[in-house]
Amino acid sequence: MNMNRLFVLGAVMLMGVVAVLGWMLGVSPKLSEARAAKAEQATVETQNASFEVQLATLKKQFESIGELRTELADLREAVPSGADIPAFVGQLDKIAQAQEVTLASITVSDAQPYVPVVAATPAAPAPAEGAATGDSAAAAPIDAAAAAAAAVPAPVVNELITATNFVAVPISLSVDGSYDNVLDFIEGLQKGTRLVMVTTVTTTKPEATSSVTSTISGFIYVLLDPNAATAATAATDATDATAAG
Repeated sequence: MNMNRLFVLGAVMLMGVVAVLGWMLGVSPKLSEARAAKAEQATVETQNASFEVQLATLKKQFESIGELRTELADLREAVPSGADIPAFVGQLDKIAQAQEVTLASITVSDAQPYVPVVAATPAAPAPAEGAATGDSAAAAPIDAAAAAAAAVPAPVVNELITATNFVAVPISLSVDGSYDNVLDFIEGLQKGTRLVMVTTVTTTKPEATSSVTSTISGFIYVLLDPNAATAATAATDATDATAAG
């Protein structure tokens, strides 16, 4: 009986050891793998949901890609990737014919790197002679300068527009015609297809004639194509490498 009891006790203990080892070596790792797989599945599902939202946004944006391409084409006509002087001259001829003025001369100067516009701070007005002195007198000019600065709209600045990709081309035009027609020509020039900034206009009236001669100075602009610039740089590097070899 004692031997049988010892045998039974040993068998029970052996089964317990086998069960514990089975849990530690078999079941527990599988449960950990299952938990990790479930957590990874949740992460993937969250990412997929985010991608679906992004995809829906892209699809909605793509629906209006035709309008965006048309808008880009219009902007490229206003600010092309090159000087495109022949097309600009053609535009000037059309405006001149429409406004019945004679385009006497066109001068195009060397291009200049674009310089961003910086809002100027108005100078404080000097106190009038005989004005009160002291703190109250000093405060008035400062308040007037602050009010004047607030009234001037801040220039629009885009960090993507820099001196390396945006170029200003100075132009000077001379036109002959009646005073009203010349004014209409200048208005048409500023509202034409090509973006033009008129800086100065001088008008003279020759003797014994009803027409006037106006000299118009200003700028047209060029936005360089970064892809074309990169391709040109790569081609130059390849040529230099070939020559060196």
